[in-house]
Amino acid sequence: MLKDIPRETALTILCRTEEGIFADTALALARQKLDARDSAFLLELVYGTLRNRSLLDWTLNRFSAKPVDTTDAWTRNILRLAAYQMLFLDRVPVSAAVNTAVELAKAHGNKHGYVNGLLRGLDRKRSTIGQPDHADPVMRLAIQYSHPLWLVKRWVARFGTEIAESVLRANNLPAPLTIRTNTLRTTRQALRAALEAEGVALAETDHAPAGLNILATPQWLRTLQAYRDGWFVVQDQAAQLISLLLSPQPGDTVLDACAAPGGKTTHLAELMQDRGTVVALELDASRMVKIRENSRRLGLTSIATVQGDATAYQVGSYDRVLVDAPCSGLGVLRRHPDGRWNKTEQTVDEHGKLQRRILQNCSALLKPGGTLVYATCTTEPAENDDVIDWFLGGPGNTFTIDDPRPLLPQAAAALVDSRGFFRTVPNAPAMDGFFGVRMVKKT
Repeated sequence: MLKDIPRETALTILCRTEEGIFADTALALARQKLDARDSAFLLELVYGTLRNRSLLDWTLNRFSAKPVDTTDAWTRNILRLAAYQMLFLDRVPVSAAVNTAVELAKAHGNKHGYVNGLLRGLDRKRSTIGQPDHADPVMRLAIQYSHPLWLVKRWVARFGTEIAESVLRANNLPAPLTIRTNTLRTTRQALRAALEAEGVALAETDHAPAGLNILATPQWLRTLQAYRDGWFVVQDQAAQLISLLLSPQPGDTVLDACAAPGGKTTHLAELMQDRGTVVALELDASRMVKIRENSRRLGLTSIATVQGDATAYQVGSYDRVLVDAPCSGLGVLRRHPDGRWNKTEQTVDEHGKLQRRILQNCSALLKPGGTLVYATCTTEPAENDDVIDWFLGGPGNTFTIDDPRPLLPQAAAALVDSRGFFRTVPNAPAMDGFFGVRMVKKT
């Protein structure tokens, strides 16, 4: 049998995500070696299996003498991978999914008899599977939408069952591919025309004024002439709106306290007309490379990359500060579905402590009268509301919340609540889950 590169690679990545590696990093490396067709198939296999892992295990367990997740990593991921193709991918013949799974089992763990019997039983009796009907509605949602039970409990308690289910359902849809126009080099209308001339199907975003959603593209974005000319950068709508909250002006000195990979850094520079200075502070030196690459491609000269720890950095005085804090990332699980399986409640608590330290330190670098925006890509109050309440309630506090709605397009302004908190979950399921608050330092 010829080696099946996409399925073999998908299996390896699925096993490695259980060891803690990031799926998107592994996919980026693997897809460079594949043609467009195999690359798309690999992406579908990995993300589809991760997005449906609990439901796949529940289904497989109905035909297995022992729980699938108690077997070795290779075998359980071979079974999940095959079951995903059989149940979700109509264009994949069942025979191809099963036969490849058996060959993979022979190469990894030698449990091919178990794999063959289980998958053929699943194929014969798939009409009897039905839907999870657990008596506990939280457990049912956790299985049906393949999210960890602890997280589903939190969302049901906060949003209610109906809204929580809508968020879970949205998380299992493929994330949109959204780009931001480099307004220093072109307009959104001109960019759209240029991309359509290269065969790209797209639509204007409904919240971010410089955004376009890519619906289909005949080739890699990096190979498009508009990309090479620095006319756009990939960035979700919600992330684009965070920079608008800060609203930097030409001539400002701005600190982007946790800058990599640089999407917001470059957006801030564009909003400033590339006049002034944006200090892109990043702890990991290897991640600074991406900031520099994007700055050069977009033609931006006002960005200065600096390696440093945002909990202790004490250089300079700034007109505006963006604290896009490290977080649990629970607002971007549809984009990074492996995240739902390697995060815990402890992850949320640990990030909350780190965020307070960063906010406390960086706020001291802001000039009186200056503006600070605190933002995360998580849904959890322990990393959002609670951090702001702690910060504003501290002794000697000199900050007040500033209403950001006048700075946002009308559709985006509707995402700001009565406290002045911007959040996209659960109100804007078409975007990543972001939180942001704009604060001003008293003079």
